[in-house]
Amino acid sequence: MSSVHLILGSHNSQNLDLSPADQNAQYEHALKPFLKLLYNRRDTRFTLYYSGLLMEWLDKHHSEFVDVLTEMVKRRQVELLGGAFYEPLLPLIPKTDRIGQIERMTTYLRKCIGRRPRGAWLPEGVWDQRIAASLNTGGLDYVLLRSGAFNTDTGKPPFRAILTEDQGKTLTVLPVAHRLSEKLFSGTPEETVGFLRHLRDNDAGSPVVALMFDGVNVGYDKEQTAESIRWYERFLDLVTTSDWIEVNTPGRLVQSLQPSDRRYAPTSSFRALMDWLPENQQQDLGDAAYRGCSGVPDCEAEGSFRSIMEVYPESARLYSRMQHTHVLVNQIRGDKYRKITAREELWRGQSHFAYWHNRTGGIYRSNLRKATYAALIEAEKTTRERGIFIPAMTRIDVDLDGREEILYQGNEINAYLHRFGARLFELDFIPRNWNYLDTFQRRPEPFHDDATVAAGYDTWPRAAFVDHLLRPENTAADFARGRRQQLLDISKLEYEIASLDKEHNAVSFLAGATGQDSLITMAVRKSYRFIKSRVEVEYELSNTGMEKIDAFFAVELNFSFHSLQVDSLRLHVRQGRARQELTPDMSELANVSDLQFLDLRNNTRIQVNPSDRPDLWSFPVEAVGFLGDRLHWFYQSNCAVFRWPLALEPGDSRAFAISVKIEQKR
Repeated sequence: MSSVHLILGSHNSQNLDLSPADQNAQYEHALKPFLKLLYNRRDTRFTLYYSGLLMEWLDKHHSEFVDVLTEMVKRRQVELLGGAFYEPLLPLIPKTDRIGQIERMTTYLRKCIGRRPRGAWLPEGVWDQRIAASLNTGGLDYVLLRSGAFNTDTGKPPFRAILTEDQGKTLTVLPVAHRLSEKLFSGTPEETVGFLRHLRDNDAGSPVVALMFDGVNVGYDKEQTAESIRWYERFLDLVTTSDWIEVNTPGRLVQSLQPSDRRYAPTSSFRALMDWLPENQQQDLGDAAYRGCSGVPDCEAEGSFRSIMEVYPESARLYSRMQHTHVLVNQIRGDKYRKITAREELWRGQSHFAYWHNRTGGIYRSNLRKATYAALIEAEKTTRERGIFIPAMTRIDVDLDGREEILYQGNEINAYLHRFGARLFELDFIPRNWNYLDTFQRRPEPFHDDATVAAGYDTWPRAAFVDHLLRPENTAADFARGRRQQLLDISKLEYEIASLDKEHNAVSFLAGATGQDSLITMAVRKSYRFIKSRVEVEYELSNTGMEKIDAFFAVELNFSFHSLQVDSLRLHVRQGRARQELTPDMSELANVSDLQFLDLRNNTRIQVNPSDRPDLWSFPVEAVGFLGDRLHWFYQSNCAVFRWPLALEPGDSRAFAISVKIEQKR
């Protein structure tokens, strides 16, 4: 009778923005109880993965945990997996960073635990064949990968050791029963053993399978933890008393088992990346799951996991920002310490959680994105040589869309200008490593409920200096729900760069807009100037058509903070000499002289001064994503819309201006 070679264990991670309270709760209810259970099962071997960020936290705050883990490794009861230190999606980051992070993790475990890892864990099982060469170069012999990654003629995943290769460098792949692993505590231990028996009965050889669950699933409170521990103890009793199940570590299996054949797995799909969603909602993922099928009859090929950057523009911006920072870091010459420091922050900013929508909220979580941007901004700051860096304006395709953007890099702020809409899409306040324009464009998702749909979606970008030409009947409530009644759509115009004055850090954009009947046309000149921590914007609107323009010119700003809580954010507005505080809810005011956002967490003030006392619409922006197993309203930003009445006869022009200043409070 054949045996099942079984690998048992868990994988454990930590987000960049996890609060101390959540870190301690994860330790007390998940990490500590599970390790205690394993410690008491000395005759059974286990395989564990802890991310580099989590290992650092454990070593600093719970050295006793690391001591116990080290003891279990030394007596060969536990094998620790390596990988990339900050858990990036490996195919998304440059090759040098892939290998560097793998070696960083290997070195850390060797120094901390006393033994280097021989195998790797891949975050979310995201695979690209090029990873094989990087893992091999990093000194690793094998990787645990979801069994469904390999296609077979029978449609059944291969539960056996497989050899794969890239650029002449080989790697052994061991299969993980991913879906079963993630549902370990929802079924019964007997059902899980039944799955293993089914594998044995339907495989001519001796199947190999890993059951590696997410460590946080052990529990979020004492009651859930106690129930999970009882479940796993019962499961271990069944496994260890079965004469046809052999529990072992992957390192031992790789030494004793000869891979059956050489195979090449396709690149992970978008649908596989999103398989944490309930199955009925996965069916509604839409076109994003099938990128590349356009015009191909009966095409069923699933799109690459990289489609996350097509579905979420925020992911594409974060990715391109990371790639831009990688270039800056690798330009450092002659200062090894500064390069190592900058590279460490770059790697921290490659942590995958903020780049896509996952169980933790992922890209929907504003503070997680902010923590990721903070690491990238800090890396960029480190690349600047003191006394040598000079503020400058450059033309560069920073967002990798094939068009040059305008980038201003200063001592106090970084500003990124896009030619579509001539909008400001990133505004970094350097002293606080904070991107104040990191917000989120609300979009339909398969899991949204009626309340979410009623709140509305955005059909234009969330950024700063997003322009609109609205009809008078357009209300603030409609606008907040993503509904515009426009005379012309000027929010997405493709502007030409009319002039670029690098000496004075100024740039001027020019575009024209035409209505559907071609009788209403307008020219827009939009000019920026950057002075220390201030952004000055001037508009000149000209009626170049044959009919009068009668509308409201509106300029939208979206600033993102820690939260809407009173200890985090305060809003003040001045109307002439009268000043009042605004609530974060919907507000409509007339004759506004200036608007102030007091960021209490960062101890900064953003002051907006518009010309000619326009009206103001002010409201918060929230988006609905998943957090754990439930829907959650995530704060994204505060939207301020300044509105001026605009009446232009043919041939007439009018000018407007807005300035934004960011300063630290004293």
